[in-house]
Amino acid sequence: MACLHYLAHCGLFTVKANAMRKIIALVLLVIALPAWSQAWIRYAQTDTATLYFDSLRTRKMGDTAFVWDLHDLKTEAKDASGRVYRSIMHATEYQCRIRQRRVLSILLHSEPMAKGTSVEMVSAGDWTATPPDSLAGELFNHICE
Repeated sequence: MACLHYLAHCGLFTVKANAMRKIIALVLLVIALPAWSQAWIRYAQTDTATLYFDSLRTRKMGDTAFVWDLHDLKTEAKDASGRVYRSIMHATEYQCRIRQRRVLSILLHSEPMAKGTSVEMVSAGDWTATPPDSLAGELFNHICE
């Protein structure tokens, strides 16, 4: 937190108190719930993956919702470094009223259903629209409505 405050003070990183509270709340939720407490609900199927969300770690606070979104791949894939992975977990924040979302982090797992070793790939992306006829829109319908 001191690092973020320093970066914000120097103008290198802008942190809004409200957004920071949400990220901290998400981190605390993730830490508080052990891996065995996951209850994956399937919400979509594609040619390359089955998509689930964790109903036990989904949290809605007012107009904001946090969810773990799991993409269980049908075949293995490789990241830019050549590491093999079989599933992808996204920690995603939704702004339900305005139908926007942003990915807070992405974890690549070496085995199906978020098992095996993992590597964090991304943190806090940009806000994007959530079209109703998209996969993200399918998840939005479960989380926000």
